[in-house]
Amino acid sequence: MAARIIFTVLALIAAVFAPASSAGAADAKNFDPGYIISDSEFYDWDSMTAPQVQSFLEGVNPNCVAGTDGTPCLQDYTENTPDTPARSGCAAHVGRTGEVASKIIADVAKECRINPQVFIVLLQKEQGLVLATGSQLTPQRYERATGLSCPDGPDGQPICDPAHGGFYKQVRGAGERYNDYRDKPTMYKNYRPGQTWNIMYHPNSTCGTGPVYIENMATTLLYTYTPYQPNRAALDNLYGSGDACSSYGNRNFWRYYTDWFGNPTADNCMTTGTCQFFLVNDWTTTQARLGVRITNAPAGTPLAGTWASGAPESVGVRADANMYLRTDHYSGPASIVYRYGRVGDDVFVGDWNGDGIDTPAVRRGNTWYLTNTVGAAYADIKFTFGRVGDTVLIGDWNGDGIDTPAVRRGNTVFQSNSFDGGIADHTYSYGRTADEVIVGDWNGDGMDTLGVRRGNTYYLKNTTTGGVADIVVNYGRATDRVVVGDWNGDGIDTLGVYRP
Repeated sequence: MAARIIFTVLALIAAVFAPASSAGAADAKNFDPGYIISDSEFYDWDSMTAPQVQSFLEGVNPNCVAGTDGTPCLQDYTENTPDTPARSGCAAHVGRTGEVASKIIADVAKECRINPQVFIVLLQKEQGLVLATGSQLTPQRYERATGLSCPDGPDGQPICDPAHGGFYKQVRGAGERYNDYRDKPTMYKNYRPGQTWNIMYHPNSTCGTGPVYIENMATTLLYTYTPYQPNRAALDNLYGSGDACSSYGNRNFWRYYTDWFGNPTADNCMTTGTCQFFLVNDWTTTQARLGVRITNAPAGTPLAGTWASGAPESVGVRADANMYLRTDHYSGPASIVYRYGRVGDDVFVGDWNGDGIDTPAVRRGNTWYLTNTVGAAYADIKFTFGRVGDTVLIGDWNGDGIDTPAVRRGNTVFQSNSFDGGIADHTYSYGRTADEVIVGDWNGDGMDTLGVRRGNTYYLKNTTTGGVADIVVNYGRATDRVVVGDWNGDGIDTLGVYRP
């Protein structure tokens, strides 16, 4: 989807609308086909308010005039929007009469938890609406604003589904579609992160393919929406046209984003060196791609979990019995703050009831107090398991979607698949007594297994048995504190480190 306009109308628009190169302009040498935009940038849903979107649209195209048939400039466009139920990871939308384009963009960004700058760039990349003026403005461009449900026809021209026509439906539909791409990996299997994919340069198969290692989920979403990469000719003439085998969709997305909003792969705390958490999305990368700082959290115990419905797995800190949780992968104050337990409690997090949300547990001696609600002050479950002094591990040991405890004594692990206490359901040995132990689903099979850490070397096992490690990787520093999570939604847990 969405690629066909790039080869026809937008091949010309790219040159007509291209800003003059300047010291701040995009440089093709910085384009990485496997890492077009960071997850933290893509999901920075409150980066702009509706008035800020309006100011941007007016400022980037100040001399815009309406089309010859009266079609308005994007900054002047209004539409009656319908009530829309919550779906595909997007909250419900309350319809309004005469809603301006900037408000539609900001509303959908908030509802779908996607950066409004992504939608602005998408509108330009697909139909040139942000910079269009005069005769370039037509009703059809608003009808197909984000290229949603407009696949290529046999002649390379789009065949659009009228059920998705209209500016609001196009913007909202794009947000829903991006979330579906992320949340439905069995339906949308291609371009998943952590793998190398042979990606076409052009719809014409004779133009060939090139291998691209996809590093993160946001880049996956861009290729699922527009499944072509720019060839050398397209990159060599970044602000113009390449050759007959050039495609421009993902090139132009990166270029417009860079020109208008800065480096799309930058992370603010990574740039300033103030991150607390450094996260990786695969087992081949030793350089953090995600950095997070919870600006109002004091130093404390690092946590990882899914804190809200529809949110990606992210990080948190518990300090002085207060939970400071981020529901995304960029820096800022905690999205959720609440108090649970007492100062001095051992704290753990897990999905205790299988609802997809991680909540805390505290342990006092060998007594556990679990809550199933984020923000709750009181326990829903109380039980005893293990001994005082045991090392505690939390995981979904049997693939039922519910996390339960395990304890480790020496190098022997005692796992329970329930909260009944009593005798362990499974016992085995792994690693050395002095090892630091971590838990995660290292291969995406739905069951958690162990890893051990020695210095900055990790030895990960894909089964709940002893024996030789299945994965050995180095990451971070020996003094780091470790968190584990599925940061990019691909079903595989990877590492993060905490440096307060």
